[in-house]
Amino acid sequence: MRRIVRRVLAAVEVSRLPVAFGAVANVWLAILLVRNDTDLADSAASTLPLWEVLVAGALIAVGFLAFGAALNDFLDAKHDRAFAPDRPLPAGDLRPHRAAQLAAVALCLGFLGTIPFGSAAMACAIALAVAILIYDAFAKHVPALGIVLAGLATALSMSVPCIETRALLPIWLAMSQTMGLGALAYVLGEKRPKLTRGSTAIGAAGWVFWTAVLFVLATERNQGALLPQWPDARLLAAPAATVLLCAAFGAWKLRRLRGPNVSDKLLRYGSLWKSLVAAAWLLAAGLPIEAGWIAGIATAIFVTVAILRETGPQLSEPVSWRS
Repeated sequence: MRRIVRRVLAAVEVSRLPVAFGAVANVWLAILLVRNDTDLADSAASTLPLWEVLVAGALIAVGFLAFGAALNDFLDAKHDRAFAPDRPLPAGDLRPHRAAQLAAVALCLGFLGTIPFGSAAMACAIALAVAILIYDAFAKHVPALGIVLAGLATALSMSVPCIETRALLPIWLAMSQTMGLGALAYVLGEKRPKLTRGSTAIGAAGWVFWTAVLFVLATERNQGALLPQWPDARLLAAPAATVLLCAAFGAWKLRRLRGPNVSDKLLRYGSLWKSLVAAAWLLAAGLPIEAGWIAGIATAIFVTVAILRETGPQLSEPVSWRS
């Protein structure tokens, strides 16, 4: 029985399920904003039942996250035997071929969640899968490229169920948050190779490029504005304030920490922060009920994971994008 439990916990860690709700919250945010946009009433995200699009969105978020994470561990099995022997694969809690099978099943679930949203969503999902493959295969070893691809994957996952969305500013913010957290985790986690001035400049150029792409799309879809008509523009201060508060809290919690632990903690907190920022966007859009249950579920999951970490060491490294 204990052996089975260890294998289950190892599979949970390999798939990064403890931090998956941050990705789910982002995808649900994109879906709910489309459903709240009267000009997109004919889109699949708006015409299908709410429960169906939320379940499909969760499959997309969890499926592609778990695919990238399990594939990453499978490809890194040899490296981890030398440098991270406590990881599930080198520790023997999960065999490499099981990680490969988990990645394949997760990818199928991600594509399954894409089906209700049509052919354009499927094309976007294929682009997301390619970005993850490039990241896992070699981009993670090129710090600037890996960080940019991680941010791009966040933007693509949010776009899959609602490729026609006009609310691109929340997608840009989520992409930027992923890149920022990834860069900080890389530096504070003292990972190798170190970020040089040249690689930092390349990463910044990548962020500027994709920022320009999203902003051009936003202005085209909103007749010169960055967002569709908002119930109360003053409420846009809510997501901005949430980002600042989360950043300040993170700086306070991690002010004296360095090494692998700070990297893991930063990315773990980042999952909760993404959920809280998503809730703030929904509050700003005039959807307080939806904002409340996303924030509530995220907080409950975060607390549960924190408790499990005290009793189950297999959940000690729930990192969404490992390098």
